[in-house]
Amino acid sequence: MRILHTFDPYLLRLYGDIGLRWYALPYLIGFLLAYRAMVRAGERRELPGLTREAADRFLLYALVGVLAGARAFHVFVFEYGHYGLDPLAWLAVWRGGLSFHGGLAGAVIAIAAFARREGIPIYAITDRLAVPAAVALSLGRVGNFINGEMYGTPYAGIFCIDYSQNEHLAAVPAGCRHPTQLYEMTKNAGIAVVLAVLMRRPLRPGVVTWTFVGLYGALRFFLMFLRDEADVWGTLTLSQIFCAGMFVMAATALLLGLGTPRLAAKPVGRP
Repeated sequence: MRILHTFDPYLLRLYGDIGLRWYALPYLIGFLLAYRAMVRAGERRELPGLTREAADRFLLYALVGVLAGARAFHVFVFEYGHYGLDPLAWLAVWRGGLSFHGGLAGAVIAIAAFARREGIPIYAITDRLAVPAAVALSLGRVGNFINGEMYGTPYAGIFCIDYSQNEHLAAVPAGCRHPTQLYEMTKNAGIAVVLAVLMRRPLRPGVVTWTFVGLYGALRFFLMFLRDEADVWGTLTLSQIFCAGMFVMAATALLLGLGTPRLAAKPVGRP
């Protein structure tokens, strides 16, 4: 079954390539879900000392950390050959270009800074944000699909996407391709379900966090073989190398028992 991709990547186009893309909506939803999770944790007294004002500050930390990290990785790690020494292009987020791995690194830095300021254990925060993050990432792949980016390798099987008739996506090679964005959407939704089940159990702090990191890294590593991206080391892409690193770190943390943070957190799940 061939599906013709004719979506306009812009929800609202203001001028030229400046406007609001569909891809912006998952980020907005993700930040709102994270903010709501923090507010609820504060209301239930699950996070010591987390007031509504502190939750508001967290939202600012998260916005700056995620967006700055995601854009920096995209420009300076994945696509520097395309951007070069053009500071204006570096900042042109409205043209698209945000990296998951950079966003994750930015989120970790932002959460660590916030946790230190508020005196809240890091795992107490990350464990509660794992499910909202997975849901937002699942929605984000829908945005990637509409944008016509992160497309798959050539494929003429049961379910493939043909971008050749989309006047907005001249850069996409002709021919039918794997719907890798939809594969990853399903993968992220599945991770969210697994994490939601784990959240209901009395687990050590950090188990949910590292399970998210490990599952995401391992599953995306294999799905990347179906994505049309340049190899940088043998048959591996740069994204696969980062994903392999995520899995190794998560497996190591889980096997070693995570250690006990200096500020002990309450178990996430219900007794």
